[in-house]
Amino acid sequence: MTTMQTDAVVSESSSRVPRPSVVERLTQILDVFAGNELHPLRLEDIARKSGLPRSTAFRLLTQLVDLHWLEHTSRGYRLGIRLQGVGGGADGHTELRAAASGILNEVHLRTGAVAHLTVLEGRTVHFLDKVGGAASSRVPSQVAARMPAASVVSGRALLACLAPERVDVLMSLGPDPTGDADLSALHAQLSRIRQRRGIAFAPGEKCPLRISAVAAPVIGPDGAVGAVSVASCGVVELGMLAPLVFSAARHIARTLFPGRRQNRLLAVR
Repeated sequence: MTTMQTDAVVSESSSRVPRPSVVERLTQILDVFAGNELHPLRLEDIARKSGLPRSTAFRLLTQLVDLHWLEHTSRGYRLGIRLQGVGGGADGHTELRAAASGILNEVHLRTGAVAHLTVLEGRTVHFLDKVGGAASSRVPSQVAARMPAASVVSGRALLACLAPERVDVLMSLGPDPTGDADLSALHAQLSRIRQRRGIAFAPGEKCPLRISAVAAPVIGPDGAVGAVSVASCGVVELGMLAPLVFSAARHIARTLFPGRRQNRLLAVR
């Protein structure tokens, strides 16, 4: 009898499925966001797709939001500033690149300048596309390159769409955080950009390479999803290019989010 009971206990133990670790459950949640950079997900959708109980999903989501791996908006959860672009290449922004492709070509043809499409990834800017024909060789940017956001005109346009405290968090990430003096100057720049509805300028006379550039963010229902910029060698009247760049960014946003009302830029997130 004792032997039979022991065998039953052993059999029951061997068939019991081990409980997933915290890391495994966090991975289940993050996997839900793979390939979903633009559209927030609601708690119910995340719980269903991850296979986790709603209460467990909510608890883990709260922790991920607190640590800036995810962010919570009025429309649901989406990738946070720590995760945006981590491990992703250009293929991770297929929708954005498709919506911008024709627009970038048109901007280049109308201005003769090199047109770029960029996204904010942590404290860096990732160049998704570059259109410029023969002019491309004179502007030393590269598709798939990443540069510090604060040092690039499109990066400053994207940072201006964030609340100042979120900019502080971004600038503190990584091994080389921005110093207090530089951070103060950056906030002053971003404030001026917000006053211009997100348009950022980089005058050629202030650039060692004499490259003039202007950028505008692509604004979706939950904030900026990317930026359009143009760059041209020499001193250029950027005020003449700004309306075209701004219009291009708006056109891309309408293509990505048809029928959705865009947030006002000044309501920074």
